[in-house]
Order: sequence, then structure tokens, then C-alpha cells
Amino acid sequence: MAANRLSDTRSTRDIMTKQLTAMQPLDIDVPQPGHMVALADDLYWFRFSLPFRLNHINLYALDTADGWLLIDCGIKADSNAVQWPPMLDGPLAGKPIAGILVTHYHADHVGYAGQLSNLTGAPIMTGAIEHEMMRWALDMTNADYETLAGKIYSEFGLPEAVIDRTKKSGNFYRSLVGELPDVTILEAGHEIKTVAGNWQIRFDGGHSPGHMSFSDHARKLYLGIDFLLPRISPNISAPLRNINADVLADYFTYLHDMCSLDNDWLVISGHDWPYYGGGIRAAALKAHHQQRLAQLMDAARTSPLSTKMASDHLFPFELTDHEVFFASCEARAHLNHLFHSGKMNYARGKDNIGYFALT
Repeated sequence: MAANRLSDTRSTRDIMTKQLTAMQPLDIDVPQPGHMVALADDLYWFRFSLPFRLNHINLYALDTADGWLLIDCGIKADSNAVQWPPMLDGPLAGKPIAGILVTHYHADHVGYAGQLSNLTGAPIMTGAIEHEMMRWALDMTNADYETLAGKIYSEFGLPEAVIDRTKKSGNFYRSLVGELPDVTILEAGHEIKTVAGNWQIRFDGGHSPGHMSFSDHARKLYLGIDFLLPRISPNISAPLRNINADVLADYFTYLHDMCSLDNDWLVISGHDWPYYGGGIRAAALKAHHQQRLAQLMDAARTSPLSTKMASDHLFPFELTDHEVFFASCEARAHLNHLFHSGKMNYARGKDNIGYFALT
């Protein structure tokens, strides 16, 4: 059942904005398994566990005249599958599932979408760029992945042992994401009418190439999912499909826009908790990435940097092979931004590793 409805009155917002430091958890219970929490008259929050260091994902349900619109769905795994029946037979029962909105192609958000669609009969909806990324990643064979990962990791300068293990692991995306049926493509500006308001969709690049988020301007509600997290910095990684892309520039564009978000908007995220102070958080994330760029510029004064060397500077601790993927691709995203900004040059060394040097 739903519990602890968060008051949507402006007076309550004003009090909370003054009393709470931005990005602190609000005085609202985290939903327990099989339950959901009402954040507005049409928006409900529930949480599933994940078998990763980031050990949970926040999922949402929008109440519409046609039924529930579910937002994201967890990974393809037995541990995720068993979390759905208590929701579908419990707080979501009594209304049909009208649709499944997938915000972006990352496995924790899309992984179970195909199975959930088959289970409920609901259509899957997402953006065009994200759908293209889903299809590309799912269509990649283990042999294709071995070739691509080997090529990129070698150019990064990663150790041969890591390269060999990664190549042998195969396309890990397919192990976490089920096959997708036909998908309905949504466009920027598409409006979702609910029982209590209107949510406008926007798409932005950075964490993923066309990440979907939702705004109800009348009620000052922003469902930002993974782009404006309250505690951790979203992973901004150069994608394997285009390893030289300047995705950080896309994220800076988004953050610049979000810096103007009034601090009395409720920001609702894909991980951790809802919070006020989205503009403050956007400015902090912008400063965080600018500091990392400065860190790499300083390191490059000593010698040119490979992606592996840059990753070691930004993440100076032991990493699992899974974490090496995210750390090295995030380091590459920062190097790419410095290259595209004209602050670094790029060249292959005699060892065939790519190096970035100050201009």
C-alpha cells in the first residue's frame, strides 16, 4: 500500500527548503519491499535491490486514467523477477499496467522490460537514441564484444590480464537485459496526462545519449532519474560505440540548464532519495567534473596520459573488472572533453596505446 504522502503545498515546500540542507533525505520513509510511497497525488515510489555496489534502484508508477505507467524495471535476473509479483499483486493491483517507460538503455533500467511487458501485456516506451543503443548492445555477439573490448582496452593501456578476462566474459549487457519486443518511441515535449497533473518529457545526453526525464512545472516536480542524483556523481562514460565522443560536453549543457532550477522543486532520482535543491546540486556536479578536468591537466604536465593513467589519477583505489569498465570509460570521457576543447592533443604511441598531451 502507499504510505507517507508528501504534502504538495507551497507552504510546506518553503519550510522544508529553509530547514533542510540541499540533497539531504526528506522526512519520508523509504519504501519497503512490496510497498510504495506516494510522492504526489499521481506519483508513487518503490525500490528494488540490485546485486551491485550501488545496491538498489528506485522505480516509479504514474497514475493515469488508463492505468499505471511504470518507470524503469530493474535487471534481467531471478533476484529482480521475484520482486515484481508482490508489487503487481499488491499496491499496483486493481488497475491495468498501461505502459512501461524506460528512461535509458542501462541494464538496471531496461533489463527486465521485455519480461515485464510479456507479463503485463503493457507496451514499452522509450526515446529513439536510447532504443538504438539497446538494440546495438543486444545485437552484439560475444565474438563481436571480444573484438571491440580488446581493441578499446588495448588502446586504453589496460593490463593484458584485465583485457583477457574482459574478452572472455562476453557481452555482459546481454546477461542483464532481456530481449525486447516492439517499442513505442517517444519524442521530446511529449506530455503524459495523469490523474493529478501533466508531465513533460525531455531528453539529454551525458550519462547516456538520450536519457529521459519528466517535469511537472505547475507542481514543481522533476523526475530526473540518473542525471541529478543527490549523493553520488552519475557515471559519465565515453561509450564503447563511439569511444572518442565528448559526452561530458552534453552533460555540461544539461547541468547548465539545471543550475537555474529553483530550489523548491522536488527532485526525484533513480537512486537514493528525493530532495530539494536541484540547482545547487547541478552546480556542485558541474564543479566536480571541472575539478577532475583540472586534475588531469595538472597530471599531464609531467607526461602524456593514457586512459589507464588518467583512470588511476581519478580513481586511485582497487577496482573490480566491472568497475574498471566504468572508471576507464569515465576517465576517457574527461580526456575526450579536454581534446575537443583544444587543451590536449591525441596520438598513438609506439606501443599502440593512445596518449593525450597538453597542447
